[in-house]
Amino acid sequence: MENKTIVLSSSRAIRHAQLSTPQETLFLPHYITMSDFISKLCVVEGYKFIDSDTRILLLLQASDFKNFTKLQIERNFFTFTKNSSYILSFFQELSSELSEIEILHSADTYAEYEEHITILQELYNRYETLCNEHKLLDTIFLPKLYKLNSAYLQLHPEIDLYVDGYLTAFELKIIEEATAFSRINLHFTAGKFNTKMQRKFEELGFCIKKGYKYILDFQAKKILLEEPYHSQTKIACESVSENLLQVAFVKKKIYEYISKGYDPQKIAVVVPNENAVKMLKHFDTKANLNFAMGESFTQTHFYKELQATITFLAQQTQENKHRLERVGERLYALIQPHYFSSVESFDVVALLEKIGECCEEKVVCRIYEKELYHFKKLLPFLQDMPLKSLLNLFMQRLAKQSIDDIRGGKVTVMGVLETRGIAFDGVIIIDFDDDNVPRRSQKDMFLNTQVRKHANLPTPNDRENLQRHYYEMLINASREVAIAYVESPTKKASTFLKQLGIVKENIYDESDYAQLLFTKHLFRGKKDEEIVQPYSFKHTILSATQLKTYLTCKRKYYYEYVAKIQEFNIPKDIPKEHEIGSKVHAALKELYTQRNFYNDAKELQRDLWKYLDMYEGKSELDKYLMGLQKKYLEPFCEYEVKRFAKGWRVEECEISAKTFHNGLMLQGKIDRIDSFEDTLAVIDYKTGKYTTYTPKTVGEATDFQLEFYYLLAKKEGKELTCSFYDLQNIALISEPLLEEKLALLDAHIADLLQVEEIEFSMCEETKNCRYCPYATMCGR
Repeated sequence: MENKTIVLSSSRAIRHAQLSTPQETLFLPHYITMSDFISKLCVVEGYKFIDSDTRILLLLQASDFKNFTKLQIERNFFTFTKNSSYILSFFQELSSELSEIEILHSADTYAEYEEHITILQELYNRYETLCNEHKLLDTIFLPKLYKLNSAYLQLHPEIDLYVDGYLTAFELKIIEEATAFSRINLHFTAGKFNTKMQRKFEELGFCIKKGYKYILDFQAKKILLEEPYHSQTKIACESVSENLLQVAFVKKKIYEYISKGYDPQKIAVVVPNENAVKMLKHFDTKANLNFAMGESFTQTHFYKELQATITFLAQQTQENKHRLERVGERLYALIQPHYFSSVESFDVVALLEKIGECCEEKVVCRIYEKELYHFKKLLPFLQDMPLKSLLNLFMQRLAKQSIDDIRGGKVTVMGVLETRGIAFDGVIIIDFDDDNVPRRSQKDMFLNTQVRKHANLPTPNDRENLQRHYYEMLINASREVAIAYVESPTKKASTFLKQLGIVKENIYDESDYAQLLFTKHLFRGKKDEEIVQPYSFKHTILSATQLKTYLTCKRKYYYEYVAKIQEFNIPKDIPKEHEIGSKVHAALKELYTQRNFYNDAKELQRDLWKYLDMYEGKSELDKYLMGLQKKYLEPFCEYEVKRFAKGWRVEECEISAKTFHNGLMLQGKIDRIDSFEDTLAVIDYKTGKYTTYTPKTVGEATDFQLEFYYLLAKKEGKELTCSFYDLQNIALISEPLLEEKLALLDAHIADLLQVEEIEFSMCEETKNCRYCPYATMCGR
């Protein structure tokens, strides 16, 4: 019977080891993870382990002293929760390396951190006192409180411990103490980047050479095995220009590895940046992948529904409104009455339980209920908080949860940490760029590198080297490795590639990769077809806009006026230019329907402002944009009064009219007609851009709006002028080429009357397609 205990870095490494065991083996050795092994060796009587929430609450209580504010960390629960991880990580580092805070004073040569160190020391002492009072064990204090579990060691006389990363000073101490009861052999590889660990073994009396594999007898302090290792790994490295193409790279390499006969369960996709997981999931249509990190709780329908409700309550925009309608509004009625209320004013637990009852998936419900159970412990400290803030805090906690991937894919997607101690047939690593490999550390909040070095604490360089070591061991232990990264003006390859001696070689064209993700379909509409059909204008009532569309692009005319395909307008919070213009038009109509002239600019402005306010939207943005229009229109009031003083009067506003001209019925809506003696002035308001022509360009004219108005307003015995009213620059711009354009309009009408069949072809000028709602339909 096998009586050996094997300590590996992770549960995944244990599973791989067990799968690799020959089937004829009847008895398996006892496997255990490194973290479980250490916890088995340490016994603290009379204490129970502290949970994460109690940990934060006691630390918050411990921080209640005057000088703590100098750390510039607020003590309100919401902010403190975010920053407590930095403090606890710092204390954990000191504990793991068996360093006391007092040592930092001597390491801080220039007294840069003296005040901070003193504050942290007081916080540490107060927190330790509270934990001891409550008999709660935080691993920070484990080195001070533990007793070695000799009974456990006597049951495991022979232990093989595989060191895949870095052993802390505390772990080394425990292992040395354990050798009094068990024979412990350490399996260790001395690579290019784990030099700190090599030095630790040398300090213990072992002679370590880089590039060798070792088995170290810790009990006898002698080397049992020393052999050089040489990597036979076949390595391919390619760069792409877009993140998405890395997904195609992954699919291509998996196909190649399977074709070579590699076991899918021994193929891994390593993602240094978990943002890539979403893309990989989206394109994994055959469920070939399983994701070690699971699926984020944020991707569940229940979370999206809750998030959409909270987002809409916080900001009632059109986008948030339509998102809420899309995912469901059932939670809105529960949360809305209390959203701005303080937690102490109603039963918040009952509300959160009712919200949970709306969850329909069992797995999601269990996670929600578990998180709510732990969250209840915090509620007494959150009574003065409004529900909106409490929900944000609760949502942050839910967002950290994940659901196991149960799709059954055989190729595993994982982070580099999860690859420790595993030998793969094929490995695919993406995002191998300078930002991700190695990942920069964010833990050094309180001390600089120099102080850390003197105090024997891990430095940023130590952490980065540890990551490099993981990658080096992963690559060397695999039969074949494929690496990809994005190369662009903002991204470049990791310098680690040079350290590993890896050179990129792009074998495939990017278009080949793109075809793996997207199948090219010909548009099944009218893109490449000719659209030819009988059509007559003789019975058409023609508007200036309709004529402009026909002259600009016959294909657009077909979609809009023949096929009658309406443009889909997505509701927006920012009003479009024409919507603002319509409101100004409506206000001016109201103004001049009541009175046809003014003698006083201030009176005109007062009345106009009143009507503009009538059409003002409810949002702050609408009010702001209408305020801008008022600013633009201030000189308009002066201009109008001067014009009225000359005798001009407003005759009509917003007049819809039709007229039969040269065999064709024309229609339009005139913004305003003014009169003075025997002269009528047709006016078209413009709050934005408008088109004018010169004698050289008039032959290319497509906009005949004023010419239509001229024909619609024409009366016997009246002289007629036509002008654009520029409401931004406050000027009446008359049509300088009225006669020329009328003649050109007549020529177009004559041509239209001859039409019996139209080839609805696309326009040649693609600049017309830029804002065309039908551009996608016709392939432009």
